[in-house]
Amino acid sequence: MFFKPAFSNHRVLAPSGWQDLAQGDWLKDNVEQAIAPWLSHIFGYHLLKVGALSHQLNTDKCLIKHQFGIAPGGGADVVADLSRLPLLESSIDASILALSLNFHHNPHQLLREINRVTVAGGHILIIGINPFSSLGLMSLNPQLSHKYPYNGRLYSQARVQDWLAVLGFKIVASKKLVYSSLLLKPHYTRYLQSFLSHNVPGIGSFYCIMAKKLVRPLTPVKPRWAMHSPPLLNPITSMQSNQKQIK
Repeated sequence: MFFKPAFSNHRVLAPSGWQDLAQGDWLKDNVEQAIAPWLSHIFGYHLLKVGALSHQLNTDKCLIKHQFGIAPGGGADVVADLSRLPLLESSIDASILALSLNFHHNPHQLLREINRVTVAGGHILIIGINPFSSLGLMSLNPQLSHKYPYNGRLYSQARVQDWLAVLGFKIVASKKLVYSSLLLKPHYTRYLQSFLSHNVPGIGSFYCIMAKKLVRPLTPVKPRWAMHSPPLLNPITSMQSNQKQIK
């Protein structure tokens, strides 16, 4: 289930707000706390929030003044198809994708668009669902197949990082969070979450990734070949001279 092709003809309607998700307000607070330290290190002129969930995140810690959101079904500043962003190439300094890949039928194309509009040296923050977690296991339950966030498409952190590497992004930081399936109220699982986060940190139900777009040189640098010994210019003549000396 977790390694199906990224593209799908079956489109799942993305949630219009955090309240659509199980324990949505609590989950939103956890995401905001997780990315707040990263936002303070991002600079530039334009911050793009992709999707309604990203648009609703509190990003006051970010020093970028112009912040706006794009979503396909409303709930943001601009209504547009995420597969064809109405933005100029290399015009965005940073982007936030909160579960945007999990509720898009073509995450490859979405990331290509983000790469197109991101300036060299710009950043991208991705929040995704970890399939190798209690929430990932619960998503296998048919009774939850119509509920958020269990009906999203799950991609492992390693897989998303591979996609970013192909596009020329370098992973700057990553972390796991929310050690819960979201089926129970947070205060019921408080001690279990604390235990898992300290002893099995890799099974957090959500992951956060911050990546930076690398600046590539305009002209390729050719390797320098070193000659360790002088070349033999006329090996045949040298062999004939040696044969005459032997006679």
